[in-house]
Amino acid sequence: MEQKQINLTALEDMLEELAQKNWAISKQVFSEDFCKDLAHECQNLAAAGQLSKASIGKGASKTVRSEIRGDFIQWLDDSHPFHQCLELIRQSLNQFFFLGLRRVEAHFALYPPGAGYAKHIDNHRPNSGQNSGSSGGGSNHRKITFVLYLNENWQKDHGGELSLYNPDKDSEMLGQVEPTMGTLILFRSDLFPHQVEKSSANRMSLTGWFRDDAL
Repeated sequence: MEQKQINLTALEDMLEELAQKNWAISKQVFSEDFCKDLAHECQNLAAAGQLSKASIGKGASKTVRSEIRGDFIQWLDDSHPFHQCLELIRQSLNQFFFLGLRRVEAHFALYPPGAGYAKHIDNHRPNSGQNSGSSGGGSNHRKITFVLYLNENWQKDHGGELSLYNPDKDSEMLGQVEPTMGTLILFRSDLFPHQVEKSSANRMSLTGWFRDDAL
């Protein structure tokens, strides 16, 4: 199933871009119908009250801080069709970069109007001065971050961009990614501070990390 949902040529082009600048964007990797199905699933989960308020920190310091992170999430299990697609991408990343990635974790994320996620880094580098991602600081084995956006008919004035910052000068923005349906972004988890800007509409995505540790 997963090979029918993924454009392997577009994925290879994306990995070439990732090799050049450590982040890459494509709107051609996943089929439109597949992305729409995922969007409907996320909407149905939200309507059924099955999304949970996301937290920040790790262990005893884990807490809900809506002023920092305002999304609602649900983790995917390994049998989910999208998770199977991610396994194919994990294998491609290993073949291309020899990263030794061993697993992937993924969750639906829905940001209601007015919610965002303050600037942070997903795999905290010592002495970087950055906030860690959702699972806390330290080397957490996240190597490549992915985000697949699921927002149909998204308008620019809705906001909700992903702002990506220079690893060496985090006040310098490298670019912004609009969360339009089917847009996929990959980037090095240990390099790029990033921020989810507030939006005026529900903003949906599938988000997660390719990791080099085992369960």
